[in-house]
Amino acid sequence: MKTILLLASLVVFSVAQFCISPPLWQAKIFEADPSKQFGRRADIFYDQQNQRLALLDDVYYEGRENYTFDLLFFGQSKFYSVNLVTKVCTIGALREPFPVIGLPPGSNATGEFYIGVSGLPDNYVLIDRYEDFDGRYVGMWTRLGCAPVATFINSTRYGNVFYEFFDFQLGIFDPNVFAIPQECL
Repeated sequence: MKTILLLASLVVFSVAQFCISPPLWQAKIFEADPSKQFGRRADIFYDQQNQRLALLDDVYYEGRENYTFDLLFFGQSKFYSVNLVTKVCTIGALREPFPVIGLPPGSNATGEFYIGVSGLPDNYVLIDRYEDFDGRYVGMWTRLGCAPVATFINSTRYGNVFYEFFDFQLGIFDPNVFAIPQECL
């Protein structure tokens, strides 16, 4: 019995250790914080190596909807935001560190399950679930490739925020997405 428990512990530990998210990808994201009447649907372009993000946003906040293109260069501590309706560009300083989208330190694998339809070939994905036991983080990641699927974060600084990722693709297909918008030149 002790051997089985030890093996089970090693399997959980090894899964948590080997889930390292890709450093360069693009996806669609849904972000929500109901307590602040905030919601975001966006195309996200993520480049961890160069510490930059691009977001094509549809943001709902306090009853208003806003469409923007946001370009964030964390290495330069600078952002560009273009309102896609008015074409007005805002340039400013970033004060936050680059948001590493990956498993936070101290998270543990707590289960696995399939998303999809069983009984149909190749119509499901194996998901690993992680959490940090103090209730501040729960995340779901694909077993193959460690792509984010959904996360819930509870922080004193930002409150309760829920993220869903979909249409995840490795790499950035249009590197010009990180070009400074014409409206900002």
